[in-house]
Amino acid sequence: MAINITDPKFWAKVKIFASRVPFATDAVAMFYAMRDLKTPAKDRLFIYAALVYWLFPFDLIPDFLAGIGQLDDFGAISLALMSVRKSVTPAHREKARAVLGLAKTN
Repeated sequence: MAINITDPKFWAKVKIFASRVPFATDAVAMFYAMRDLKTPAKDRLFIYAALVYWLFPFDLIPDFLAGIGQLDDFGAISLALMSVRKSVTPAHREKARAVLGLAKTN
């Protein structure tokens, strides 16, 4: 089953899930950077790999383990963000905050 990112139900689920994941805003901002054709292909590929790892149900540390289940996902997203930080623009971050229903931060 493919993920339909244009489906409002998908983004509603992302918004609910994001309230439990501290790095969700960064991940969604990276998603928008990945879709931006101005982002270098190498960065888009790195972002894609990190997001797939985060969303894939089977990973090094199962997500259902309380307290530590998101550590490997956080590591993948953090490593990708450090590597592509110049490609994730303030506009991408603003889109992420908007889709997640978060207020603009200064």
